[in-house]
Amino acid sequence: MLKGSLLRNIFHPRAENTGQVNLVYVLSLLVGLLSAVAAIILKNTIHYTHHFLLRISSMGSWNLLYLALPPAGMLLTLLFVRYVVKDNIGHGVSRVLYAISRKKSILNPHKTWTSVVASTITIGFGGSVGAEAPVVLTGSSIGSAVGNFFRLSYRSIT
Repeated sequence: MLKGSLLRNIFHPRAENTGQVNLVYVLSLLVGLLSAVAAIILKNTIHYTHHFLLRISSMGSWNLLYLALPPAGMLLTLLFVRYVVKDNIGHGVSRVLYAISRKKSILNPHKTWTSVVASTITIGFGGSVGAEAPVVLTGSSIGSAVGNFFRLSYRSIT
């Protein structure tokens, strides 16, 4: 019986025995786990994309293909952002800080996956950027989405 009541208290956010602080603790654990999964997905997709492209480019005797991969990745990322996302995904950390200071910590839900896809293309093709900012943006977007779903206050989300 204890197990059932614990699960009920965890999954029913406004239960009698579950206060706002306990809810924030449980949700922060959930956001941390989801952000870690997103970071692992990003790292692995970059790794596999990069090795797939290196394997393809080493098949022939064209070593000039190595020079063409980074610009091709940037072009694909530009097309993805312009025609699929249709929004400025910008730099991850600056977007998060702007959302905290001006938009009550609300990030667009599409930022959970668009930065992962765009970074996979750019970095996987050999672009000289890091994966830290997309992980920050993805984790913050997950936290914003979870906070909005449970209707937490700005103070609790931040």
